[in-house]
Amino acid sequence: MTFSPTPSRRLPRHVSTRALVGLVALTAILSAPACGGGDGSDDMRLVLTDEGCTYEGDEALATGAFTLDVENETEYYGAFALTSLAERSTIGDLEPYLERAHQQFQESGTLLEPPELYEQVVRSGVEAGSSGLLPGDVPAGSYALMCFVDDLPTWRVYAATQLEVTK
Repeated sequence: MTFSPTPSRRLPRHVSTRALVGLVALTAILSAPACGGGDGSDDMRLVLTDEGCTYEGDEALATGAFTLDVENETEYYGAFALTSLAERSTIGDLEPYLERAHQQFQESGTLLEPPELYEQVVRSGVEAGSSGLLPGDVPAGSYALMCFVDDLPTWRVYAATQLEVTK
């Protein structure tokens, strides 16, 4: 079998090779299927603002790897965390702790020890006004997505949502 390439064509003067390579790369990215194993994690987004922390995406996931897009819209260094919740615990069980932790920090500048129902799985820091990623790979269970303003002497913590991960 022989291979005969088609005759080469010259690009018009106003189209650079660099521009063409960029266009081909962008087309490939936009037309490629999204990653995430079909678990709905393709559109998971956690945003830290001066008013709190919001989450967009599925709250029920299958076990396995996923990645959240995180965005820090504050003027402070921020952090995003995926935390596991103890069996039969909910994000609502964290609320009294979060209020006490915030109050104690305001009064004394010290942090409370984390409650037993909560264990940090992964944490990602993001500079003020920047974006990043928070990867997760967890077994079945209940989890909370958290945001922190972690720029001492300024510290705040927010619980965004609870995720239920099933097999």
